[in-house]
Amino acid sequence: MSGILGMKTVKESLFPDFEGIIKSLGAWGGDFVLVVSKENPTGYFKEKGYEIIVPYKKMIL
Repeated sequence: MSGILGMKTVKESLFPDFEGIIKSLGAWGGDFVLVVSKENPTGYFKEKGYEIIVPYKKMIL
C-alpha cells in the first residue's frame, strides 16, 4: 500500500535501523505496529520512547 499511497512504510520513516520486520496495523500508518525479530525488541523501542509494548503471549487469548 505504501507504494500506491506514495508514503514511506513505518519502518522506513521511524525505524530504519531496526533489525527485523515491522508491519503497520490500521489505516494510514496505524496506531499500532506488529514487530517480528530474532531478539527481544523491547529495549530498542523503549530507547526510542515507546513505553507501551504488548508481547504476543499477552495479546493472544
